[in-house]
Amino acid sequence: MYRRILSAWLTISVLTLAGGAFAAIDDDWSAGQQAFQEGNYAAALLHFQTFRDAGLDGPAVDYNIAVSQFKLQRYEDAAQTFTAIASRFPEMRGLAEYNLGLVARRLGETAGARAHFLRAYELSSDNRTIRVLASRRLRELEPDGRAASRWTGAIGVRAGHDDNVALRDEAGLPAGKTGESPMSDVFASIQGPWNGRSGVRLDGSAYLVRYFDADEFDQSQLRGGIFYDWRPDDWRIQVGLHTSAGTLGGDAFDRKVGADASVRRYVSGNASIDLRYTYDDVSDADVLFSGIAGSRQQADARYRWYRDGHRMQIALGLETNDRMDPGVSPNRTRLGVRYRYQPENGLGYGASIDVRKSDYDDLVTPREEDLLTLGAALSYAFRGDWLFLFDIRHSDNDSTDVKFSYDRAQIILGATKLF
Repeated sequence: MYRRILSAWLTISVLTLAGGAFAAIDDDWSAGQQAFQEGNYAAALLHFQTFRDAGLDGPAVDYNIAVSQFKLQRYEDAAQTFTAIASRFPEMRGLAEYNLGLVARRLGETAGARAHFLRAYELSSDNRTIRVLASRRLRELEPDGRAASRWTGAIGVRAGHDDNVALRDEAGLPAGKTGESPMSDVFASIQGPWNGRSGVRLDGSAYLVRYFDADEFDQSQLRGGIFYDWRPDDWRIQVGLHTSAGTLGGDAFDRKVGADASVRRYVSGNASIDLRYTYDDVSDADVLFSGIAGSRQQADARYRWYRDGHRMQIALGLETNDRMDPGVSPNRTRLGVRYRYQPENGLGYGASIDVRKSDYDDLVTPREEDLLTLGAALSYAFRGDWLFLFDIRHSDNDSTDVKFSYDRAQIILGATKLF
């Protein structure tokens, strides 16, 4: 009976109970319906919850509660209720996934919305109406009319000023050798093909930075990888292989071959937890940089939250290095908090704080360093696929060896095109 009722109501709207079993329904149900029709969603929610708490539970009751929460813009609560509906009532999973897609779209999470709509389509082989609506929503998420399966990426250019170009701790450059210079860079990345389902993906990126007054620090990197993307229910699991090659000052610098694995759990309609592990085998590409050869391991945990263009990330990372030169072989702990507000079109802003602790225990005289980086940014999104950015960052590295203590300031203007 519920499937026949629900197949007629597939957009955000209130369901009407039918059937003799509910002919003498409690007044709360009728009052909830009337309040919803009058646009008093807070009162409707209260009546529906009272009806449920009286023991008259069922999929239609939970659905009306979820819809009222959606109308009140309580998107996290609505997502949790729709998720519970999908779990408790398997025959309603397609409808619940469709509405989770509507929630994700309101939150500005296009990728998440697309995944939910695709799952709604896949789970509704016996319900043509849901399939039609899910297909329409997917087309709406593809403004240029392309199919949902496609490549995604970005290309950008930036220009600015860096008052301490040399990153001694990363590249193993000689102590005390730094550079101040205007700079510019270009970068590009691509991933896909994407269709919202499990499958093999490819990704690649290229990066080139030019320091006009310190060309010995010019850098470039080319990276490629292949990974398998698996998306069971509220999980996203990826395993893959990657390789990269870089240059420094016009000379071949390093070569990396590695593997990584990541797990993402969507804990609500607007939050997720990520775990990732990466292993890199590093070889030098020129005798000038022989000390960098060895291995690096990284483990990261991230909590991500997003709502109506607001995004926050809290990240904790651990890194271990086993290099030939102990001067570029630290063990590190990182903690970062980032916040950003960016509507689909218009002005946005952001701020970040990152703390990193490095231990060089294999040196003849062990060294410890504490790096603090503060960042602030203004951005402007245009037509949904252009992003203009003004970014300023300041870093302060405090080392037990004063030769490695430094300050660094960067000011950057840039533009990025998404596709």
